[in-house]
Amino acid sequence: MDENQPHTVPGMMSDDALDAQIGYNLKRASAFALNDFAVELTEAGLRPVTYGMLALIDERPGIRAAELCRLLGMRSANMAPLLAELEERGLVERDDHAEDRRVRMLTLTPAARQAMPGWRRQVCRHEDRFLQRLTKKERATLLRLLRLIWTDEG
Repeated sequence: MDENQPHTVPGMMSDDALDAQIGYNLKRASAFALNDFAVELTEAGLRPVTYGMLALIDERPGIRAAELCRLLGMRSANMAPLLAELEERGLVERDDHAEDRRVRMLTLTPAARQAMPGWRRQVCRHEDRFLQRLTKKERATLLRLLRLIWTDEG
């Protein structure tokens, strides 16, 4: 037997097999979720990143673009064209800050505010569909564990 080859017992997966790697499984789950999201929100013309931007602006009207970048983990160079796209589509407005004209405050347009509850329902349907095999408790555990990976909260 070659000592460099992973040792496996018939019927059991080795710890270094691709299917046993967390990154591989995260990528597969992410691809599954992104594909389903695209199907659910095709008509709205929203992608996960643009939906996330709109949802945060809805939750925090008047948010600054820099804060939106920070909360979404994006660089401003990547966000600028997305904001321009949302503005062109009539979904986001940029208003001057009352005290500092260099700062632009972001708000949803009336049309986007009206559409947002429906988009949120669509995202809930999407999550229910791709997480259908998990119990409510398992979903809460998954969310908690994922947040442990990417947040600074301990």
